Amino acid sequence: MASIILNWQAKQPEKIEKLSEYLLWLGLTSHVTAKRLNDVHLELEVATSLQDRDNKVNIADVGFGVSQVLPVIIALMVAEPEQLVYLEQPEIHLHPRAQHKLAKIIADAAQRGVRVIVETHSSLLLLGVQTLVAQGKLSPDLVKLHWFQRDINTGATTITSADLDEMGAFGEEFPEYFDDVILKADRAYLDAVEKKSFLS
Repeated sequence: MASIILNWQAKQPEKIEKLSEYLLWLGLTSHVTAKRLNDVHLELEVATSLQDRDNKVNIADVGFGVSQVLPVIIALMVAEPEQLVYLEQPEIHLHPRAQHKLAKIIADAAQRGVRVIVETHSSLLLLGVQTLVAQGKLSPDLVKLHWFQRDINTGATTITSADLDEMGAFGEEFPEYFDDVILKADRAYLDAVEKKSFLS
């Protein structure tokens, strides 16, 4: 990753600008640079502010969000049309807002012809994809959804597939359980508040 960034700094500054644009879009940082320490070691430095590119620290000294999503963004940027990029839970360590916005970066790669397979637990990331389709910024033909659900009694896995329509909706195929946990957690909280208010 550091080698790619160092190469972009020397030969493809437009790639560095695009990388910075993506990181700023996610609300993580305004800039990342690679610095050669010696013949075999490189260091990645990250701007500490969204407005100031000059004040930088080692990537190890910032939150996990940057270090986790940086390889995802770079993999999507270097991939050529028809190449396959597999992303396993790219939303890990990202703020919910950034999870939603990550959809645009994935969609940009898909629109260039990159075949992106994303394994996610984030309904916000999925909603980001749906929103891009509804806005007309991503063709629904570029999206295929698959849900995997394991039967707790038999261990068998069921796969449910769906396509998005022009509005970004996927109809009745959406598994009930996907956001069920959030709804149940919201309901439990509201019930507890109501009960406490009633007793007061």
